[in-house]
Amino acid sequence: MGYANPRQKIHDIYRRNSDEFTDTMTAVIDLPTAQGNQKVRVFSLRGAHLIAMFARTPKAKAFRRWVLDLIDTVMQGGEYARRQWEAHHKALEDRREQASAEGRGLASWRWQKGPKETAERYWRERMQLCLPLNT
Repeated sequence: MGYANPRQKIHDIYRRNSDEFTDTMTAVIDLPTAQGNQKVRVFSLRGAHLIAMFARTPKAKAFRRWVLDLIDTVMQGGEYARRQWEAHHKALEDRREQASAEGRGLASWRWQKGPKETAERYWRERMQLCLPLNT
């Protein structure tokens, strides 16, 4: 998650929010090391996701946004991701056309192109997340 001292930071996050973790999310185990057995806290995938929900780093922020986008996409049957992609794709194409029509706009386009392509690519990938969840 981008911490300089991840072991301590994750321990601090867990300690502050331990009431939200279940026994299936985390456990303390004996881990054999060169210095002998050491007690180590481990997290299940669900527990690791909860740690990321509580963390305050840029990577954790991106993770939370990704989770919300995923939930919206699944709940709306892919419609949310498709609308987002269409909006970003249209903005990218509109700006691309404008830049090619204006010679002086090309310099400006160089600065705007990367973030617009990144947003368009992000939503294109979100559209791939649509899974029929019929059980």
